Amino acid sequence: MNINLSEKIDVHFHRLENLAEEADTDENESFSSRASAMSALTSIIRELTKAQAEVVNMERLMKVEKKTIEVLKKYLSEDEQEQFLDELEAYIDA
Repeated sequence: MNINLSEKIDVHFHRLENLAEEADTDENESFSSRASAMSALTSIIRELTKAQAEVVNMERLMKVEKKTIEVLKKYLSEDEQEQFLDELEAYIDA
């Protein structure tokens, strides 16, 4: 089974948005139901913001990694490249 996560998040977000708007405009809704709807909407926005920041950081890390490999290949011998990568791995694992 293949799930389009972006589409599912979008659908869920719009449902929460509609529920929050409906709870806010319906005078028969209790304050607690309005607060619950807004809390759910705020929570998903918080999580989406966090996920977006992680994706941006991962993209940057991948760009740095790609450029590092290019520079290593351009300026260092294979032995020097291997030594650099060994030291980098030791640093990361420490």
